[in-house]
Amino acid sequence: MKSVEIAGAGIGGLAIGALLARDGWKVRIHERGDAVREVGAGIYIKNNSIEVLENLGIFDRMIPHGTKLERAQIRFADGSVRQQRELSGLSRVHVFPRQVVVDALLQAATDFGAEIALNSTVTGATPEGSLTTKEGVTHRADLIIGADGVMSAVRGSLNMLAGFTLLPTIIDRFLIRSRVFTPEPMTIEHWSGNRRIGVTPSGSEHTYVYMVAPERDEVAKKIPLDVDNWSKRFPTIAGLLQELGTSESTQFNYGAVHCEHWSRGRVAILGDAAHGLPPTLGQGAGLTLINAYALAHFLREEHDVAAALSAWESRVRFISDLTQTWARRYDSFTRQWPTRLDFMRPLITWSFGRVKSLNSRMRIADRGLRTAGIEIGGGH
Repeated sequence: MKSVEIAGAGIGGLAIGALLARDGWKVRIHERGDAVREVGAGIYIKNNSIEVLENLGIFDRMIPHGTKLERAQIRFADGSVRQQRELSGLSRVHVFPRQVVVDALLQAATDFGAEIALNSTVTGATPEGSLTTKEGVTHRADLIIGADGVMSAVRGSLNMLAGFTLLPTIIDRFLIRSRVFTPEPMTIEHWSGNRRIGVTPSGSEHTYVYMVAPERDEVAKKIPLDVDNWSKRFPTIAGLLQELGTSESTQFNYGAVHCEHWSRGRVAILGDAAHGLPPTLGQGAGLTLINAYALAHFLREEHDVAAALSAWESRVRFISDLTQTWARRYDSFTRQWPTRLDFMRPLITWSFGRVKSLNSRMRIADRGLRTAGIEIGGGH
C-alpha cells in the first residue's frame, strides 16, 4: 500500500486525501489547528468543482445547504443591468457557506479511511519523500503533498522558484443570516467607480456579500464599515449596507502565487500553494479540485510517483495559468479603470460577457479537465 502525507486540511488537502484514500492509499492529513474549519464566508462552487464533488459522491447531500443560481448580473450604481449571464450546463453555479464544502470533503476523506492529524504544524519536506512538523517529527511516505496555502511551508522548503505577491486590492467578506436582500436565485455584482459589491444567496438562511476596492481608497478600508459613504456610492442597496455595518467581516488583500514548478521528486504542491489567484473569477476552489482529481488520475496511470507528478503538471497546468492571468487582468481592469472614462465602462463590461472568444479564454476553467482531455465520471 502506497502512503501519502498531506500538509493542510483545507479544500485541497481534504479533496486529494479523499481521492487517494478511495484508491487504496494510506493517507494522513496534517492540520495545524485543533479542528478542521474554514476561514471565510461564502464560496462559489462552479461546474468544474461540481464534477469532482459528484465523482466523490458527496454533492447531492451538499445541495440542500446551498443555492443553485440561475443567472449572474452586473449592475451599475443607478441600478441598470449592464451584463447578464444564464448559469446552466458548463456554467452552472451553486453557492454555499464555506464550512459546508469543507465538512463534506472531511466526511468523504474519513469515510474512505484517511487519518486527520490535528495540532500538527508542517514545517517542510524533502524531495525524497519526508515531511517534518514543528514538533520535530519526520514522516516518510511515497508521496508528500503541500496543500498549505499561499505561504506554503512545503513549497518554501524546496527550490520551486516561487513567491507570493500582495496586490493593491482589498476585499471584505460577510456572511449574514438573512435572505431579505436575496429573494431570487441570482448573484448580482454592483459597480460604482472602482468599487464593487457582490451579493449572493448562500443557502436558505444566508446571504454572502463581498466588497472590493483599491487599497488606496482609505474610506473603503475602514472597519467598521463607513455605511454613509458606501450608501452614497451604492444607493440602490443602502438597506443592505446598513445591515453590513453591524455584521462581522474578514478583510484582506488580493494576492497571487508565482510558482515555477509544482513538484520536486516525490513532493507536489496543490491549491493556493501552487496557483493562488485573485478571486475575481470565483475559481480558487475549482482549480484546486480539478487539479486534485487530475493528480489522483495520473498516480493511478503511472506507477512511478515522480513521473506521475511530472505528467500531471505538464498536462493540466495550462488551465490554472490561463485562469490566473485572466483573474489578475480582471482585477486590474476594475481597480485601475480611470473614473474619467466611466462612460466607456459599459462597453468593456459587455465585451467580457458577450465576446465569445474573450469569454472562452477567461472562463476556461469552467469547462474543467475536458480541456486537457480528461473526463470525470459521475462516480468512481
